[in-house]
Amino acid sequence: MGTTLVTFVYTTMRKRLNNPGSRFWLPTVLGQVKAPDGGSLNPLRAPVWQLDTLGSEHGAAVGDTIADSWWMVVADAFDAAVERRNELEEQGREVPPELRDLPENLNAFISGRSEAHPWPSLSFSSLDIHHLPNASVGELTGLTKTAGGYRGTVRITLGAYDTGKWAGKSRIRITGRYRLRQEVVAADDSGDDSTGPLPPTTTMVRGLEGVSWPTQVVEGKGHVALTVQDLAFDVGVGLHVSGSGSRRTLAARVDSIRVAAGSRPTFSLAEEDLTIEDEWTDRELLGGWKQAALDAIRHPDAGAAFRAAMEAALSEPGQREEFSTAVTQQLAAVLDGMLGAVPDGALPTGETGAGPGPVEQYLFDRVRYAVNSPSSDFYPPAVVHCVQDPGLAPLRIASLDLGEQSIDDIELSSVRLHDITVEGIPNVLIPPQDARLTADGIDVGLRFGRIAGRPDIPGTRGTDGSPHRVPEPPLVLTGRFEAVFPPDDENEDEDDVIRGDITATVMRPSLLMGLVFDGPDADALQISVPSLDLELSPGELTVDVATGDVFREVIRTLFNSVAVKAKIVQEIRARATARKDEIAAGLTAATRGIIAANLTQ
Repeated sequence: MGTTLVTFVYTTMRKRLNNPGSRFWLPTVLGQVKAPDGGSLNPLRAPVWQLDTLGSEHGAAVGDTIADSWWMVVADAFDAAVERRNELEEQGREVPPELRDLPENLNAFISGRSEAHPWPSLSFSSLDIHHLPNASVGELTGLTKTAGGYRGTVRITLGAYDTGKWAGKSRIRITGRYRLRQEVVAADDSGDDSTGPLPPTTTMVRGLEGVSWPTQVVEGKGHVALTVQDLAFDVGVGLHVSGSGSRRTLAARVDSIRVAAGSRPTFSLAEEDLTIEDEWTDRELLGGWKQAALDAIRHPDAGAAFRAAMEAALSEPGQREEFSTAVTQQLAAVLDGMLGAVPDGALPTGETGAGPGPVEQYLFDRVRYAVNSPSSDFYPPAVVHCVQDPGLAPLRIASLDLGEQSIDDIELSSVRLHDITVEGIPNVLIPPQDARLTADGIDVGLRFGRIAGRPDIPGTRGTDGSPHRVPEPPLVLTGRFEAVFPPDDENEDEDDVIRGDITATVMRPSLLMGLVFDGPDADALQISVPSLDLELSPGELTVDVATGDVFREVIRTLFNSVAVKAKIVQEIRARATARKDEIAAGLTAATRGIIAANLTQ
């Protein structure tokens, strides 16, 4: 029953989490989750993402673009230095040594990525991740039992909605600052058209303003805005019981958050969403530099690093703790919605059934509390009023056939009861000790006539608008009877029939029921009643009759005889057993209705 029970609760919860009309809608829930810094998930702020180096041919192309742009800057700086030297010579002024030693040209050199650090590196700072709460939740998979509870995996898919508040926000948006770095060199031109990383030349060229010869780290930075789609995370969640005794609660723990297996998120960057802060180069080269930055951020390694960085941001221990708190709160809210809240210290204790685990025992104890709380919609008197087919308040029985009977040598060929009404069924309890877990459900003992004082029944209304009240004990059975005397001799054609009214009182009976639960969630719940047994002895039944016939005392004595009362009990028990399916259907409809109403409030 364990994993089935947990899956039942989760599936009930999941439908509400994915319903925009529900108070449990996941975007609303996640919108209330705090970040470790006290902020929210929209946006989630990350101080730094260091994406490290961008390898492969794509990274080489980015680095080569940067090296080519740098070489244009070097050429401009060389031309400016030569012009400065020439001006000084024309003016007869002293030429500094670094300008005197300038080569005629730079034809002996080429630019390239540094052999020591060949790959560009990319980092981000002051990041804001927008629209994270726009998510839906998938099935619970890999559910396994642990020493203290259960562990499973839930898939969270981002960008789930494009309506209402989330219209136009179906993609995650990441904004912040970026920094792109590449170590470049001036290398000796070997003439072989080499395209790989190069060692720096040993020839020194000085006097180039803004240039570090022969090695320079070139850096570009600016603002960027990325969009992400098709991103999902697999969230590892543990379920356990916190606390002990009557103060136990059900707690969830988010153990891990990883980019979902098989998820292929796409990181997109539009050219207008990237800026270059021009600190070292002239504006003519911004186009090439911007393209290098765009290529770097669009690099597959950058995409993988983005995924890892988002995973790390969401998996940070403080953030997982916030998620754990949110899941625990929502789980409690769903259970409170299904079963009603439990005041601190009021949960029943003591194991019931064959070795339930702590989670199963907790959930069952929530049920035991609900059926014993007068404020709960599952309080048995309230459930009795909710059951409509068959109606139980009162219960009506068309007839009971008690067969042939005799009293004081008087033979009756037939005794029948008609138009029977049973009043007082709402006076019923299921004490905690009378409920036990079974392999596929629960066994309960319904105890009638235990409530005194006629308290109001929650959630019910009479014809005058006031709440129904629990009837005083005992149970009362009323109806009409027929006692048929056979003809005295063969010459008589017709039976003699005595008719009248009957009233029977039943003191503190019990009904033992086995309940089996099926269905994927609370909305599709099916309750069956495989066993039903009325515990009532003839001695607990007192019968009175009203008839104008002289045989009144004889009939009253008849109905109070052990044999007839035993027959009445037998027939009532048989009728109850025969209506198990009707009772189960009535309980199913009532339970579904109560849960649905509570979860939509």
